[in-house]
Amino acid sequence: MPGSTNEAARKGGALAVALSVIAAVALAVALVAAGLAACCARPTTAVLSQATSADYASPYSKGTLIDLAVATRDYTVDGIPRADVLDQIMAAASAEAPEVLADSDDPAIALANANERYTLTEDALSHLDDVYAVISTAAPALAACAIIALASLIALGFAGGRRRVGMTLIAAPLVVIVAFALLAAWVVIDFNGFFAAFHSLFFANGTWTFSADSLLICMYPPDFWIGMGAVWLAATLLASALAIAAGIAIKGKKSRS
Repeated sequence: MPGSTNEAARKGGALAVALSVIAAVALAVALVAAGLAACCARPTTAVLSQATSADYASPYSKGTLIDLAVATRDYTVDGIPRADVLDQIMAAASAEAPEVLADSDDPAIALANANERYTLTEDALSHLDDVYAVISTAAPALAACAIIALASLIALGFAGGRRRVGMTLIAAPLVVIVAFALLAAWVVIDFNGFFAAFHSLFFANGTWTFSADSLLICMYPPDFWIGMGAVWLAATLLASALAIAAGIAIKGKKSRS
């Protein structure tokens, strides 16, 4: 009987360790995903575009660039039809750059043949399609990680007790915070290198570079992406802090029992 008891204890301990690892990894991914969700929110694009849009290099006004930036965000995140975005660009060109539409009897053809300063060219739209593919593929996986984290933490509570749950809730966010601190240092030291490395993870070389005065870059200049990085960092740190606070509280309950 003592042998069977020891075997059961070993199995229980192994299960608790496995659940701790699964919960920690899933929780870390979910915390990063929380920052990404904040970046993808519509108001985030509007606020950052208001602060950073390069209207000085564009034929369009700041207000128009903000509207087009939000519409382009809707295309890449929500998957609205391409025609809706192009219709909005057409309206902007008609109001603020009518000369670009004067070369053809068909405004749609004129816009399609226009310089990238005035419209989203096929290359730009193709890149935005790639972005949508990444986001739409990642979103369900990231949501699944959040569910796995919650389920494994609950199971860990039964298999290993409150203390293990609390330690996992503290350890995973600390790893995320350290990783983001290192990435933030990289951004400060070499933003262009970080930006290129990040894009190379998801997109083929040459598919995501555009002229500084193109519509896409005027809507989303480098400062816009620095702002996005700050939002991602802040949201992830906030979520991590909440997880750590929950872990401390859970461990505290255990120590008083």
